[in-house]
Amino acid sequence: MGSISVVRSDITLLETDAIVNAANNHLSAGGGVCGAIFSAAGYSELKAACEEIGFCNTGAAVVTPAFSMKAEYIVHAVGPIWRGGDQDEEKLLYSTYYSSLTAASEKGCRSIAFPLVSAGIYGYPSEDAWRTALTACRDFLSNENSSMDIVFAVLSDEQFDMGNRILDEMAPAKSGETTDGFSRLRMGSVERDAVFFYRVDDPYGGFSNWAPSEFVVDGIKFNTAEQYIMYCKCMTFGDTATAEKILASDSPKVQKALGREAAGYVDKVWAGIRQTVAIKGLYAKFSQNSELKKLLLGTGDAWLAECTSNDCIWACGLDTDDDDRLLADRWKGQNILGFALMTVREMLRAE
Repeated sequence: MGSISVVRSDITLLETDAIVNAANNHLSAGGGVCGAIFSAAGYSELKAACEEIGFCNTGAAVVTPAFSMKAEYIVHAVGPIWRGGDQDEEKLLYSTYYSSLTAASEKGCRSIAFPLVSAGIYGYPSEDAWRTALTACRDFLSNENSSMDIVFAVLSDEQFDMGNRILDEMAPAKSGETTDGFSRLRMGSVERDAVFFYRVDDPYGGFSNWAPSEFVVDGIKFNTAEQYIMYCKCMTFGDTATAEKILASDSPKVQKALGREAAGYVDKVWAGIRQTVAIKGLYAKFSQNSELKKLLLGTGDAWLAECTSNDCIWACGLDTDDDDRLLADRWKGQNILGFALMTVREMLRAE
């Protein structure tokens, strides 16, 4: 994964593989950053290269050599003029950054320096420009699995402070975690949002089978998903006596212990049906409790994983403070509960 940083510097002095020029549609020399880049690169050579290309659409980017600059390439990026915010300015500015990064990446660049595009004479509000710029860069690094190092070069203290403040707000709170409460789970070469849960009193503790939550299945009331699953476990093997004891208990710890005593238990049979059993109970739990349903649907497409080293069947087999939980190939458990919850989420979403 690459990096994003904000520095106080003249962009023409940076030693990155590519420098971004805040260009106009006709790629002609202008003032400000654009004029400085033309001067540093060599006005005649850069002018000729731009004239050969001729035109660039707003939201797009084209590449020329950097000639006399330390960089190898200049990416000419055409940002939108601010017209009040209702002319797709945000979408166009996002596209400007993403297109620039794509163009640089296609040239084999591993580092790139941007000015704050559109925030000068084009009138784009600075704070909005920063948020769109940083979002586009973060998305590029994530979606393209890129190792590009991205630098924003600004001259004023105000822009330097604002850029770093917003970058800090958008940066992960700690290794592997994002500011929206999700983590980043790596599976091979792909990264996805993920939610890790375990304790009932945690923000996503409602996902735990031990979380108190009344629901009814086939006319029987249950007080936890643990109670439902252990009840079904005993009933599967005809142990109605233990099943009744489970129904009489309010403690998920006791319910689990009783389930382990199921008479006639056959591991291969239960292993084959337990996820189907869990999905039925979890669907009832989340469909019949509006706040829990909202919590589950609020995870979007994030992967869900129960985190404890004490369980290698229902959980991923690692604790919530173990960094290996962020690497799916290091999981020690099957995470049956997490996958069942993801299935239930899709069922609820389909409705």
